Amino acid sequence: MPVWINKQQDLGKEPTQRTRSFLFAALGTVVAHSIKAGGVRFFENGVVSLNLPVADEVLRSRASRTTHPKTLYLLQSLCMAIADRNLVIDNPYLYKTKTEVLDVLSRSGVPNLIAQTCSCAHSIFKPRTQWHCGTCSQCIDRRFAVIAAGLQQYDPTSDYQVDVFLGPRKDGPEKNMAVDYVRHAIELCHRPEEELGMAFNAEISRAVRWEVDRNKAAKAIVATHQRHGKEVTQVLGQKIAEKAAEVLNGTLDGSSLLGLAIRQEHLVRSSPSSRSGANGESGLLSPEIARAMFEEGVERVLAKVGLSSAKPKGLRRRKLDRRETVIFAAILMDLRGERYCAFLHERQIRPKWSDRGGPPTYPQSYERGGAWRKAVQDEKSRAKDRMDRYPDSELADGFITFLESQFDQLSALLRTRNSRNSRNASSRLQMSAQA
Repeated sequence: MPVWINKQQDLGKEPTQRTRSFLFAALGTVVAHSIKAGGVRFFENGVVSLNLPVADEVLRSRASRTTHPKTLYLLQSLCMAIADRNLVIDNPYLYKTKTEVLDVLSRSGVPNLIAQTCSCAHSIFKPRTQWHCGTCSQCIDRRFAVIAAGLQQYDPTSDYQVDVFLGPRKDGPEKNMAVDYVRHAIELCHRPEEELGMAFNAEISRAVRWEVDRNKAAKAIVATHQRHGKEVTQVLGQKIAEKAAEVLNGTLDGSSLLGLAIRQEHLVRSSPSSRSGANGESGLLSPEIARAMFEEGVERVLAKVGLSSAKPKGLRRRKLDRRETVIFAAILMDLRGERYCAFLHERQIRPKWSDRGGPPTYPQSYERGGAWRKAVQDEKSRAKDRMDRYPDSELADGFITFLESQFDQLSALLRTRNSRNSRNASSRLQMSAQA
């Protein structure tokens, strides 16, 4: 059932398409309701649906999560309220990679449909002859998936304004997106399931909140991302092999995705053992070695300015319990004085000195002032130091376990804190460089 939708002339230059999926869902719901259908289905791969925060270019309002499980749950609730009957809005491809979605088209005998689709985030200003810019994350994802599925004949390079792998990239978002996309995929491919679960605990927990078997759903999400990482890594190796001559003689454009991914490390003079791999490959760093060298270099720079990410020796952390989690949440929310004490009291957290003849509650301890108020402040200061030893994944796990109703707020505060810390670290690095 075709529906024509056009923006008014004064809105015609709006470059984003943030509400596109909401519009599709609304139109689909109207049609579904009119023919008494059971609901509306989106068909989006799980990697894009979750859109994990892997780069500055896909954080907060820059990220698109229009088919995220939470989004679809809220859409379903809204549509059911309006239609006053049961309607299902779901995504059956949540546990598929983009390559696996393309495999569905191929096995169905209609791979030619690929050429009729547009994945580009900047399609609103693209000429009809070229639907893809070749530099945004969606174009990168599309091209990797098409090649991984062996269907590149249905996705001609002429449809891209810039070659995804070989084309030059401008400083800023274009380069950053290419590097972060590849880095993230390599990590997904090589990191164990447990590490990935910890690293993206907050995002995964939010995605499986409405699943009957959360643990099973979480494992399926991690497995999907691991397959995605393997697909991207294999395509990257394939493309490097195809361009071996350019890689070895240094004629590969250094700003291209391939040039950025291998970081030109093969041009550095090194020992014979490092120049030749087990398979006789010359000068190509394995993903593991390249990542290790990068992380080691970053660590050296941070150490020089006193920002080493290594944990101080001798400092141990225990598994978060309810008491510690509530205190950390109050600190993260920047609650102070009476508000801090009230927050703890409302969640039935008692001061440890209440068993030793001290005031039985935090509000009473603060009201008495003197040594008891100082005890509250000292305990809070020590808690701040302990909190810094926990990675965000463990903090998020504690919040979802003990403070589920405030999980979204606390997760947002965690991301804000990280963004602020990153800016402060960057400022200190710049000051050090100037000195």
